Amino acid sequence: MSTTDFGWGSIGKLRLILDELDGLDFLMDDASNTAELAAQVIGGRHRFVHGPGAAAAAAAALVINDPVSADRIARSGTPVVYVDSLPYLWTAGSEVPVAATMYCAQRSPAGALPPASPLRRVADVRWVEPIVSPPRRRRGGAGAVVSVGGLHSHLVGGASDAYLRAVLIPLVDALISAGHRVAAVCGNLPEWARTELTTMLPGSVRVGPCSAYDFEAALLRADALFTSPGSTTILQAASMGLPTALLPPQNLSQILNAEIFGVPGGSVIGWPTSVIDRALVDGLRPSGEDVVLAYVYRQIAECSGEPAVRSVLTERFRALAACPAAPDGLSPRLRELGHGGARQVARIVRRVILAPAPAVKQPVAHRAITDRHHAR
Repeated sequence: MSTTDFGWGSIGKLRLILDELDGLDFLMDDASNTAELAAQVIGGRHRFVHGPGAAAAAAAALVINDPVSADRIARSGTPVVYVDSLPYLWTAGSEVPVAATMYCAQRSPAGALPPASPLRRVADVRWVEPIVSPPRRRRGGAGAVVSVGGLHSHLVGGASDAYLRAVLIPLVDALISAGHRVAAVCGNLPEWARTELTTMLPGSVRVGPCSAYDFEAALLRADALFTSPGSTTILQAASMGLPTALLPPQNLSQILNAEIFGVPGGSVIGWPTSVIDRALVDGLRPSGEDVVLAYVYRQIAECSGEPAVRSVLTERFRALAACPAAPDGLSPRLRELGHGGARQVARIVRRVILAPAPAVKQPVAHRAITDRHHAR
């Protein structure tokens, strides 16, 4: 198994699929730098096999949003089930694998694929429903959950700290000032942020990372969710019917998620145009995700701390916190996409394990694969 080293969304998808694969042993890819993080976020519910020779004995590989690893593993002779949770993100051929045995793309609203999408040239894409937990009755009553996710990628630099100072701390302050009960502040928070938040909140409030299972339990107890717009969290909240507000995006996928899954004019808080120029983002997209990320991260790091920007964001957070109605940031049509993607992918994995070994696919001659990681 392998996941991309970008946020926690891919690890969340992995956890949900593994929950549907009872009775199998699992091995994290030796070349993946997310193995330790996956064990932390997924928790101890699955048996991971270690030791020399384990990888060679693998019957199949499950790869989430990591095209380089998918092609490398496939060329070694192991069948690969590839999961793409953000098919609407890609605009360059190097952003999708060419040697995967099965390509599973998560279903998204109609028309989400960009004209330059390389998926338009991929044969036999298996479109699966959103990979989310099975619907469960939400209890509520605990207050608001605030989530900022994994806060990391290969290009993020100082943008994550800048994001926390401009978005997370002022939002929590606005919620407290408006009299909201905060149940948890979840995310891969650095020590300085945890320290500052614990001085603002009661000692019983959980602050910082939590396992995927603990996060799901927190959402089931929550009355509202205030989250950066990662697709895994958005779809999970929608499946629960949890009122949700979307915070300013951290990266390209979150910019698109807010637009694709959000409600125009609803509880969706964007950046001032002086921070993120949406037209410029569109102009950069044909050059690939990394080019857009370099722009977005630079702007967040350099501009989000400006007094005028802080003033605009603080005003928006206060207005959101003061609203007497529950947040309505998510499109009500998200539930129409379904919720069975984890089980569908698990069935495909089992079929691949039982199938005769396929011939190893080779890339077309003109494709160049760059050694990088993608997506959330």
